[in-house]
Amino acid sequence: MDRRLLCWMLALFCTFSAALTHAGELTPAESDALQKDVRSLLSTFARGDTDAMIARTHPSVKRFAGGDAAYVKAARDAMKTLDDMGVKVISDDVGEPTRTYAAGDEEVCFVPRTTVFTVEAQTVRSLAFMVAIRHVGETQWRYIDGAAMQAMPELLRQLLPDLQPDVSLPPVSVEQLQVAPRT
Repeated sequence: MDRRLLCWMLALFCTFSAALTHAGELTPAESDALQKDVRSLLSTFARGDTDAMIARTHPSVKRFAGGDAAYVKAARDAMKTLDDMGVKVISDDVGEPTRTYAAGDEEVCFVPRTTVFTVEAQTVRSLAFMVAIRHVGETQWRYIDGAAMQAMPELLRQLLPDLQPDVSLPPVSVEQLQVAPRT
């Protein structure tokens, strides 16, 4: 066999295997820590703490929005709109994170979440997910809210173009539970 061909095959194998080394299962401790971190993030939303949410947002979302300043403005405007609409979070529940998937020098997993909230005299349950992303070998996660991705699945690939191709999005649904009492 030609040495150059052998070198190319070896290089391709190394590249492929390196991409797969950081895709897999979280340890129970990592899973617990991630769930706790997502609960903390969701509580910042419920409190309206926009700065804490901004700090924990994945940089790809900020780039997509046009940079840090544009993202900060959009996040603040969105929080104000939700507040003006009277959205109140009643509860948040966080499910088990999925396996991790390779995305270049990062790894990605999905964390299911169930949020019950009131808006315009209605109680609503939202089943969605957070996209959790961290650099390989690190422990700090950054997040993307996955609620809109079922309607726009191409958004995930725009934000994370190096994400391995066989990734399926978790389901998303919204259900009206009851008309909320007026307060």
